[in-house]
Parts: sequence; structure tokens; C-alpha cells
Amino acid sequence: MKNIILIYNPTAGNEGANHYLKRIEKHLNKYFDEVVLAKTKREGHAAELSENASKEGYHSIAVYGGDGTVNEVLLGMYRASSNSKLCIFPGGTANLLARSLGISQIKDRAIRSIKFEKSKKIDLGICNDNVFSMFLSIGAVPEAIHEVTVEEKTKFGGLAYAKKSVDKLIDSEEYELKVATDTGSYTGHVDHLIVSLTNKMGKLTIIEDNKDEEGRAKVLILTDDSILKKLSVFRSALAGMAEQNENIKYFSAKDIEITSIKNTNINVDIDGDKGPYLPVKITVVKDFIEVYLPSKLIGG
Repeated sequence: MKNIILIYNPTAGNEGANHYLKRIEKHLNKYFDEVVLAKTKREGHAAELSENASKEGYHSIAVYGGDGTVNEVLLGMYRASSNSKLCIFPGGTANLLARSLGISQIKDRAIRSIKFEKSKKIDLGICNDNVFSMFLSIGAVPEAIHEVTVEEKTKFGGLAYAKKSVDKLIDSEEYELKVATDTGSYTGHVDHLIVSLTNKMGKLTIIEDNKDEEGRAKVLILTDDSILKKLSVFRSALAGMAEQNENIKYFSAKDIEITSIKNTNINVDIDGDKGPYLPVKITVVKDFIEVYLPSKLIGG
């Protein structure tokens, strides 16, 4: 029997979930013999639900929610060494992984576009006891993301993050870190650090594709906190050549360890949510999970 469980966050986004859940359920019934709905009730519940569903042998797991809910589902699947396929219906503010897969941010369009004909395998990052599907970072920009209130997100959407990020960037803090990877290491001043599983940040290509780097993370370390150097890095990012900028240390690595030299309380950002405090150990699992793609890559 071809079955699917839909794990959903009832508080996702700034619109009620019930309307979209009914549409998603109706859509799933066209393609699966059994559709089960499971509502998250607390933090960490989505991970429990996806872990149990994986162990029970569900053919597919669908998730409706934001990046936090998606990452919880991925965590549960990782814990269970899942063979289930994953389907994402974006329901949050940023929906980073859904965007990278070409899934529309317009909910009705996203539902219609998933016809379970196309899929691809994606890598997964493991950070201590957490997972990430896009990037891990340290710096003023992720700090700004966490300061955005629910009211600001509801009113301004993604623009709320952009405004906070610009404000923070001007007065960003510098860190003293040691970054050790299987391909090289760096010790010293760090203004921003990104460990990315993709070569893109939103629609911006920061590094050109390289097949030799498949299954590895892109580690970019901005070592200077001056505004002029930051603008130089930004220009390089716009050209897709961030790793070639003299103010950036770049590694392509599978295993990464980040520690604070001064033992201050520094936490990492994981796909837009607060992650653990340093030190952290990161490993990339190549082709961890198979995810469904829209029938056509749609923007919006």
C-alpha cells in the first residue's frame, strides 16, 4: 500500500492552516492509497512523528509548515535512517528549502504543482544533535533574524529580516574562532561564517557549481569587519565568486569543527533558527533524503 503521513504545524504562517490542509489532503488522496494527518502539539513533536512514521515504513512523509517544522521532520527521518520520500508544502515565512527546490511560495500554486512525478536526493548537514538542509551561520545577520518579532514577520514578511540584518551589519561583532575542516583550517578573527549546503543564498549565486564538491559543504569565513571589506565581499557574491575574494577564507569540506577561542557564549544559526552553542561538530551526509519536486520549477 502506498501511504503518506502529513505532519503539519497548525500555527504556520500568518493565515489559518485549515483551508490549506483540506486542499492538501484532497490533493494527496489523488496519489496515495492512505493519507494520515498528524498535528504538531509542541516543540520537537514533528521530529517524533516523522521518526515513528519512518520506522513504520511510510512510503512518503509530507510536511506543512515553516523551516523549523521542516528541519524537525528531517531530524526525525535522520534518527530513523528513513527510506521515506519527503514532500514539502511551504507554510512559514521564509521556506528556504522549499524555495531552493523550486516550490512556489504561493500556497495554492505549490499544492497544485506537486504531482509526485519528479524527485531528487539532497544532502543533509548534521550539527551536534541537530540537522540543517541549507546553511549554518554565525554573525550579525543570523542574530538579527532571531530578533524579528512575530508581529514584524506578520506585517512585513521577509522584509522584516532584511531590515534587521542591515541594522545589525553596521554594528556587527567580531569573533575569535578556530575552524578545523578535513581540507584545511583557520584560526583568528571572524566577522561572519557560513557553512552552506547550496551554492545559492535565495536567488543569489555566491559560488559557481563544482561537481567535484558534491556531498561537501561550502565554508566561507569573512575575516574583516570593515564596511568597505564587507562591500567588497558583497560585490564578489553578486558575481558568484565569493570564494575568490581576498577577505574570505574558503573551504570545501565534509567534516567541520568550530570552537570559540575566548570561550564566550556563541550560538550558531541553523536555517534561520537558533542552534546550539559552540563548540559544534558538523558532518555532511550526501544524498540523505529523496524529496519531491514540482512538476515545473515555479517562482513566487
